[in-house]
Amino acid sequence: MGNLAAARAHDFNETANDGSISDARTKGPTRHTQNTPILRVPEALHFGRRIEVVNGCERFKSATEKGYQKHCSGLMRHHLTSNKNDWILSLILEKIGKSKKAPSLSPSRLAKTVVSTIVPKYADLIVKSVKSNLPEILERRRTHERDFEERLLERWKKPLDLLEVLVEISLESGAEVNSEYRSTAAKSHDYVFDVLTRLQARSCQISDEILRLLKAGLADGAHARWRTLHEIAVISYFVKREGQEVAERYLDYGIVETYRESLQYRKHCQQLGQEPPTKEELDRLEMAYDKVLEKYGSDFGAKYGWIPEKVSKERTFAGIEKSVGLDKHRPYYMMACHNVHSGPKGIQFRLGLGLLRRPLRTPIILAGPSNYGLADPGQETAISLAQTTTCLLSTRPTIERVSIMGAITKLVDEIQLAFCEAQAQIEKEVLKSG
Repeated sequence: MGNLAAARAHDFNETANDGSISDARTKGPTRHTQNTPILRVPEALHFGRRIEVVNGCERFKSATEKGYQKHCSGLMRHHLTSNKNDWILSLILEKIGKSKKAPSLSPSRLAKTVVSTIVPKYADLIVKSVKSNLPEILERRRTHERDFEERLLERWKKPLDLLEVLVEISLESGAEVNSEYRSTAAKSHDYVFDVLTRLQARSCQISDEILRLLKAGLADGAHARWRTLHEIAVISYFVKREGQEVAERYLDYGIVETYRESLQYRKHCQQLGQEPPTKEELDRLEMAYDKVLEKYGSDFGAKYGWIPEKVSKERTFAGIEKSVGLDKHRPYYMMACHNVHSGPKGIQFRLGLGLLRRPLRTPIILAGPSNYGLADPGQETAISLAQTTTCLLSTRPTIERVSIMGAITKLVDEIQLAFCEAQAQIEKEVLKSG
């Protein structure tokens, strides 16, 4: 029975490394190359506090809509003005104009007076006003959020429920393996086991974060977190394949990262108003850093230095990704990068806008949640979490664990299909409404 389980685990891992878990991912991804680059500054572009597709029509709440401010939060409505001119400054200039001392006030002196006296007083007034209405304002905001999330769950209940089940199965199965073998792995210095269990636990945590973001309608934030989840799956595959030496180097590389961070902290701590590290702390970090460089060589301190050159001459994440056969996800990984970094594509392309980006629709800057666009991060999360979990389970194969791996694979297929169906229904409603 043990040999059968081991053979089945080997077969599963081979197909998993081919990316067969992710084949269904092609059923309905967002084509992020479809959006048209911005060629001019739009004349009308609204801040969308929240966007929701209802019966094929987009409904959005503008952050500057007077009626919405009145009935929703309106936290700053008493202090914001739609006038093109600064009414406070205009008032000051008017008062000064009537003053006999007006000619003696230079522009620089006026600016200094406003900043040093009037602005702090008005800032205090704003804070006092906000605090006085805080409970009522926040309750209205939270009520709107709860209502929105309840409606979102009606549309996306099936895929979100299935994804939550997958997260729980992954957490429980990972915890069981860790509990059973942790002591033995520690005694035998099984670094592969240590790395894979830590990575799998982190993948469960991140998947839970993604699930909460999806339930809140924050697809772009969920996609940003999936980026890390994919990196964890890639590293898991790589460490498992390369074995104990690479796993030990990976763990020791944490010393290099800590040392680098300490140098940056030392450089900027005074500007941040923080205490500088003590000489003892710096000496201890430098000693640990020198020790790992002595152990592995000076190039260990380079980026991705934990990867031996004999294993891969292309010591980059893209190189690792390609070597384990997960580079087919690179288009989606690059799309997720736009939700992490501050490049121009990140302000032009939003998963939460989806079909609402079409020119005939109301031009919107998405500044909050949307009930559209959950399919991409939802599907990808299921795939990457399954990859990391099965990678761990296959290191300690039993009939039960191999069966769990099979169940996870089936569940991933169902999750992907359910996400596609939910998103396709919204797209169908939007297209039908014209």
